[in-house]
Parts: sequence; C-alpha cells; structure tokens
Amino acid sequence: MAAELDETIDSILQQAFDQPLAALRHELAERLSRELAAAKEAAGVEAARAAKCAAIEALGLAVRRIRHASSIPEVGGALLETAAPYCGRAALMVYKGDVVTGWRATGFDSGSPAFAESWARFQMPLRQAPALAQVVETHDAVISLSLPDHLSPALLELFAVPPGEKVYLLPLSVRQKVVAILYADALGSPDGIQPAALELLCSVAEATIEVLSIRPSPARAEGREAGELSVEPTARPAPPDWEALSPEERDMHRRAQRFARLLVADLQLYRALEIREGKVMRNLYGRLKEEIDKSREAYHRKFGQTAAGMDYFHLELLRTLAGDNEELLGPDYPGPMVGALMG
Repeated sequence: MAAELDETIDSILQQAFDQPLAALRHELAERLSRELAAAKEAAGVEAARAAKCAAIEALGLAVRRIRHASSIPEVGGALLETAAPYCGRAALMVYKGDVVTGWRATGFDSGSPAFAESWARFQMPLRQAPALAQVVETHDAVISLSLPDHLSPALLELFAVPPGEKVYLLPLSVRQKVVAILYADALGSPDGIQPAALELLCSVAEATIEVLSIRPSPARAEGREAGELSVEPTARPAPPDWEALSPEERDMHRRAQRFARLLVADLQLYRALEIREGKVMRNLYGRLKEEIDKSREAYHRKFGQTAAGMDYFHLELLRTLAGDNEELLGPDYPGPMVGALMG
C-alpha cells in the first residue's frame, strides 16, 4: 500500500514539474527563434547599409575623378572610365556641324585596337539617327531601342547590338549647345545599367567642361570683346511664376538649379578650409573670389541667356555657403548677376 502511495506521489510530482519545464522549454525555443531572426535581419540591414555606403563612396570617387581633370579631353576620358561600373558598355561621340563622330569607347570587343580604330574613324550625319537627333534637340537623356530607324544601321553594326536592346543616350552640353553624346547599354553587365548614376556623372562632366572652357584674356580686365560673355550686376530678380512657365521653361529652370548645386558642391568639396575661414571673417567672397568668379561665369555662360535668367548660382551660394545670411558673403560680393552677350 505504501509502495503504491509512493508511486502516486512520484507521478503527481513528475507531472507538476514536467508541465512547467515543457512550457519553459517552449518559451525559450520561441525566444531563441525570435532572437536569431532579429540577428539575421540586423545583419541583413547592416550589410545593406554597408553596401549603400560603399556605393555612395564609389560614386563620390567617380565625381572627384572627373572634377580633377585638367583638360576637356581628359574630362571625356574620365567620364568613360567612371561610367563603366554603371553600365555594360559606353561610348562617347562628338557632335559638330550636324555630324556625329566617334571618339572613345569602353567595354566593346574587349577593347580591341581594331574596334577602337573603327570607332575613331566613324562619322555619321545626325539625321540618320533620330534618337541622337532627339538628344540634340531636347538637351535631355533619351532611352531608345536598338532599331535601325532609331540609331542607324551603321552604328548598330559597329556596336553589334542585338535587335530591341535598350540603350541610353545622354547629352553633354556646353553654353547651351550639345557637343557630345554618351551612349550606354547593359550588354556584359550582370547588374544592368544605372541611368541615375550616369546622368550625375554627365552633369559633373558638363560643369567641369564649363569651368575649363573659361580662359583669362587681357580683354576681361577692361571689358569684353564682341561675342564674349559679359556679367553685369543687376537688381535681385523676382522668383519665376512656376505655373505660368511652359514645360520647356520649367525644365530649363530645373537644369539651372541642378548646375548651380553642382558648382557650389564643388566649392564645398575642394575649398572647405577657405569656406570656414570666410565665414569667420564674414567675407566668403573675399576668401574665394577666384573660385566663385569662375563658377559664376560658367553658370552664366550656360544659362544667362535662357528663360532661366534667375541667378540660381547666387541663390545656392547664399543658401548653402552663407546659411541665408548675405552679410557672410562680404562687402565686395557683387550680388545676383545675369549674363549678357555683347555684340
């Protein structure tokens, strides 16, 4: 009888302990599962953040590579070199006198001398490639299919593009004229094409070419020769009535704003010490006069004679460098300007 009682008591105690232990094991298993899932998610987020930071750093290096170019041909070479990671193949063509001429390319035929020579000799009337003509007409990027009536049979044959392949055509403009076109496709690239990065690099190349195209001359000290840009002080322009602008005028204003931001960002990147000193001295213009004058002239050579007559370069200087405190620009700062062609 005592033995049976002992077994009954053992059974009751076993159940009393087993049930909480089972519940505890289940709770611990669920908690561990949640923590592992959270750890995996955190690792994924961290990996994504690291990849994003690496991509931004790489793009920043590409921008600096272009901005360090000391000549216009070097800008073109730097653009092709830095564009390569963001597409499969890229080619730069020069536009002049309604004729498109091959210049340099990357990613084609493993860079064989035969292709490079053929591309350097390539010439084609613009009218034979309506997609390229659209780039010149609109001053904007164009996405086209690799069809003979879009890009011309001669170009497609040289590039060996499969029918129906999507290609990107991006303009390089100087003084409101398209002077070159960047061709890019995704052939040979596992990551496809990244048009936003290519557009940024082309914009930086445009800004660099504009600055490099400014050459000091004796005439600048006493005035301008006929056909030269003259920058004269004027009253602060009123902001545009956005609703009253045509789509083309709005696009021009956006491009002018974008170009001004690039110029000022370049000052921030390469003249950070001078900017800090200029703020302390309350004379940013006096500390950065040469750089500001060159950038301002580049801006007005590109947009001073357009519907985007707003001095967005002045506004960007005021907003970004001076924190909307015009006194920090200094007593000699000439204020907002507009470009006027003499003659």
